[in-house]
Amino acid sequence: MPPRQISEDQLYAEQIRKYRISWNRLDEALMSLYPALLGSPELFPRVPGTKNLHRLKLVGFPGVPPLTIFFTLSPTQIVIKTAELIDLEE
Repeated sequence: MPPRQISEDQLYAEQIRKYRISWNRLDEALMSLYPALLGSPELFPRVPGTKNLHRLKLVGFPGVPPLTIFFTLSPTQIVIKTAELIDLEE
């Protein structure tokens, strides 16, 4: 089986621009998660009440605000769908 590919939904790109997050910093932060995301994405929690929506939390990376990133997966593809800012004070 070929390795999974990662793609980004248009809504995700719009949200990152809206939050004014540097794409370079975000890519650096996500690079540390890509091995786990590509190798075992099913280990990331599934969103309750959904069939195939998973989430990962990105917290503690300099220059990137805390984010929850939502994605779907198939045997050949991971699609990053949306991102939401996390309020760490809640």
